[in-house]
Amino acid sequence: MNDKPGRTFTGYQRRKETRLSVRVGDITARSMITIGGIGTIIAVSAVFLFLVSVAAPLFSGGRVEQSLDYDSPWATDSTQPLHMATDDHQSIGWAMTPDGMIHVFRLDTGELIHQQRVIGEDQRLTASSFGGRRGDVIFGYETGSIQRGTIQFITSYLEMADVPAEMRSRPVGELMVYEDGVIVRTPANQFRKRQVRVELDEAVPLEDPSPIVRLSHTTYAGRTMLVSYTLDGRLLLSEIRERRNLLTGEVRVQLSDRKLPFTLPQGREAPDHVAMAGLGDNIFVIWNDGHMLRYDLRDRDNPRVVEALDLVEETGETITAVSFLLGRHSLVTGDSLGRVRVWFRVPEAAAARAEAVGDAGAVARVEDDDLVAAVGRIESDGVRMVNAHELRGPTRGTAVTALGRSVGSRMLSAGYADGTVRVFQVTANNLIVETQADAVGEQGVASLTMTPRDDGVLAVTEAGVQLWRIDRRYPAVTLRSVITPVWYEDYASPQHLWQSSSGQDDFEPKYGLAPLIFGTLKATFYSMLFGLPLAVLAAIYTSEFLHRKVRSRIKPIIEMMASLPSVVLGFVAALVIAPVVEQAVPAALLAFLVVPMIVLLGGFLWQLLPYAWHVRLTNWRFAFIAMTVLIALPVAFLGGPIVEQLLFAGDIRAWLSQDVGSGVAGWFLLMMPISAIVVAVLFSRYVNPVLRERFGQQGRRAMALADLAKYGVGIVLTMLLSLLLGSLLVYGLGWDPRGGSFAFWGMDLSPLKTYEQRNALIVGFVMGFAIIPIIYTISEDALSAVPEHLRSASLGAGATPWQTAMRLIVPTAMSGLFSAAMIGLGRAAGETMIVLMAAGNTPLMEMNIFNGFRTLSANIAVELPEAAVGGTHFRMLFLAALTLFVITFAVNTFAEVVRLRFRKRAFQL
Repeated sequence: MNDKPGRTFTGYQRRKETRLSVRVGDITARSMITIGGIGTIIAVSAVFLFLVSVAAPLFSGGRVEQSLDYDSPWATDSTQPLHMATDDHQSIGWAMTPDGMIHVFRLDTGELIHQQRVIGEDQRLTASSFGGRRGDVIFGYETGSIQRGTIQFITSYLEMADVPAEMRSRPVGELMVYEDGVIVRTPANQFRKRQVRVELDEAVPLEDPSPIVRLSHTTYAGRTMLVSYTLDGRLLLSEIRERRNLLTGEVRVQLSDRKLPFTLPQGREAPDHVAMAGLGDNIFVIWNDGHMLRYDLRDRDNPRVVEALDLVEETGETITAVSFLLGRHSLVTGDSLGRVRVWFRVPEAAAARAEAVGDAGAVARVEDDDLVAAVGRIESDGVRMVNAHELRGPTRGTAVTALGRSVGSRMLSAGYADGTVRVFQVTANNLIVETQADAVGEQGVASLTMTPRDDGVLAVTEAGVQLWRIDRRYPAVTLRSVITPVWYEDYASPQHLWQSSSGQDDFEPKYGLAPLIFGTLKATFYSMLFGLPLAVLAAIYTSEFLHRKVRSRIKPIIEMMASLPSVVLGFVAALVIAPVVEQAVPAALLAFLVVPMIVLLGGFLWQLLPYAWHVRLTNWRFAFIAMTVLIALPVAFLGGPIVEQLLFAGDIRAWLSQDVGSGVAGWFLLMMPISAIVVAVLFSRYVNPVLRERFGQQGRRAMALADLAKYGVGIVLTMLLSLLLGSLLVYGLGWDPRGGSFAFWGMDLSPLKTYEQRNALIVGFVMGFAIIPIIYTISEDALSAVPEHLRSASLGAGATPWQTAMRLIVPTAMSGLFSAAMIGLGRAAGETMIVLMAAGNTPLMEMNIFNGFRTLSANIAVELPEAAVGGTHFRMLFLAALTLFVITFAVNTFAEVVRLRFRKRAFQL
């Protein structure tokens, strides 16, 4: 024994001080780990804050940036112009007064630039109709003639030699009156001239001339259609055509008339408004007491009244203003109580459902017998007008006196009798701006127009003209319109939709994130449904039952699957698997049932082998399992046509369309896994103890035969239970899995419906292979990390390897298994290329396994390159990214909480 302090039995003195290199290494490692951890937190937080900073402005309200007011540039005795318009840059505007004069003026100062009389001295203007951005107009005269033309802003650029000397020294953006327009210096050092050009065709008389009282027109596909009401009580449908002389090139305008079935009822005055829809297929005849007649003109040779409505709901309420939205499909009415309502046509059945739940507003059939008798019998065309949107400000009760629609979007301005002006976005029911005219007469806001870029509102009152330059921000988006169903034009009911672009000028953007969130969850659900059980069961088998030598080879092979690029998997899914499955849908469905059944059958047959053979072939069990899978696939392929004939009336596509067969077959397949679990639980609890007691002492072969018989009986009982449940759901509850019974909050939860080649079945199958490696690896590591003494103790106590695995190893490793599942879920939720190529990329809210969907990540990948930076579409894509971030963050947080609970329980074991 060494009695000297500080020395060991070897004779070497132990150093009690830590080396400098070790201390430096510890400090460096600790610092790097700390910096890395903090940096990760900062990076994730920075990404979150950046997404919030880009998406948050979507929900900021509009504001008035500048207000300008000045005296009317036209005569004071013509306070209310017939129509006004402004140019894109808010430099000049024009107004037409009832005396036929066009007044061109500066928008910043109100200075009158130019005046022009557009009608003859001998003509008296009695009606007019003004179009949209194209500037088309129709005038109706006291002589019963019609005149077509255009009033447009034109732009030209002056040569430097033609620019006035005083203009050359002016700063960029400053206006100068020049001839009959204005010029302005642009940032590119060009001199842009803006002026108003009026072009009118020759006046064409009606076939039977009479003073025109009301007038409305539309230009569609090169045709000009108009409806007019004359002083003698006729309602006329006319079409303006051009005839060109091939020899002289002279163009002559011709007018063809057709009298509509209408007779003014005794005691009722002329209609206060006539309006023609954008396609020229409908005409609306409206009285200020709220009564309206709608004519269907799709058959030009047989125009007919198809609907009579009351547009007001309270006694004494009157219509005070009528207009159209962009595209002239949606009719807008303002009333004496300050309400602005938007009406469009939907199928009658949808209108009835909407009224039943209160979505369609107050719509009632007119009970004015004299009015109905004046037009004869009313024949429905299968659609009805509904009040889809009602726009209100903070206060009500003040009459709407003027409406001004946008020529490029779904925005609308409304002027009120107290001088209030409100700007709405109709689709989102969003009040963007509310302002007040500085001075108001008895008429309130007499006339109203919006600038072409929706960045200004021009109003006329008795006190003069006022221009508000506004920042509308992102009017088509509100929190409600993003999350809840929105009633879009021409749709039968409120819908969850995403459609950010279209080839039509009157397109209505649809920014509902619900279909994208639903698609993300759908992709994740079907992927996990396929991949999670395979990965976890494979990990359990590899860890607990497979020979170590085989496991050392199998595990790296499965982990190598993670190296497959997702774009390759998506390519194979879209171009190889999807077409093959489309040609053999019943066989593909049957494979999900037949493969596990035959694999289990192989296991029961394996038990029948003599014990000596069982021991000798133990190392070949995996090859035997693979062989059963190879046998099961041809069986499913050959049995597909038989199943299609027995269950789906010989044509699964017709069956999915509900043309043939019963829904019981669908529930029979869907209920098979649930029925199998129920039967397995019942057998485990009530049958297995009896079999062990009766056959346990008779030898290994007798018990194997009993298990095989039990398996056969279990399959029969599973099928019978599935058939019973399917019949109960279809005939007892009326639930058909092919659609119509599972609609909830805009979602169709029907599991089976029409078939599309690229669908959730393909995505679930292929993405399952993408998530299997990561789930398998983490699960196998968690299972292998369970201390070996626990296995030994369980096996030593007499438990079977299966009992040890399921009752001891799996509960102990549950925290790791749950982490593996959550990581796989995150991988599936964020997958882009597979769903982009194999999911059809259609933003639908249907749980149908046979149709496509669009996920948040795929939508961002597809549309972000085409989105204008800073625009609504651009920021909505960042909101989609923020939504995906929040979803994954919430799921991971929940997963961590659950994992810690499992880990705590595992320590207790």
